[in-house]
Amino acid sequence: MKTTNYLLLFVFAITLLSCKTEVKKELTETQDEVTVVEKTIYEKLGGAEGISGAVDQIVARHLENEDIKHYFLPLTENSEYFEQFKQHVKDFLGAGTGGGTEYTGRDMTGAHKGLNISEADFLSGIDDILFVLDANKVDRVSRNELLATLYSMKDAVIKQ
Repeated sequence: MKTTNYLLLFVFAITLLSCKTEVKKELTETQDEVTVVEKTIYEKLGGAEGISGAVDQIVARHLENEDIKHYFLPLTENSEYFEQFKQHVKDFLGAGTGGGTEYTGRDMTGAHKGLNISEADFLSGIDDILFVLDANKVDRVSRNELLATLYSMKDAVIKQ
């Protein structure tokens, strides 16, 4: 019985080692043949056109959101300023996602100063953004990367 157990253990170990060696060999052989080009989030969102459409959808969603629309409604009173605001958001998102876009607006703290945005308001805005990303079938990895970026700005947005 003991000999059988040792024999099985030995066969298992040899099998495991041979599989490990073979996997490494296959990876080495195919490594030169495969070139992986990772797209930026900017590209995954559809470039300037995709980001522009997403921002328009997000702002429209914010204007319908009972929890946060009071922050956005005053912006609509001056159509020129409202379009400038949306362009700043597009530029900010483009620059932050690898598009090489130049953002010339205020920093996050300055842009949200005096609004006294609560954490609940911030999360409600994030929910709108996630809804738009999901509606546009943005892949999970890009969605999560963008979500992490947004959360990194939380302290610059709330209670300013």
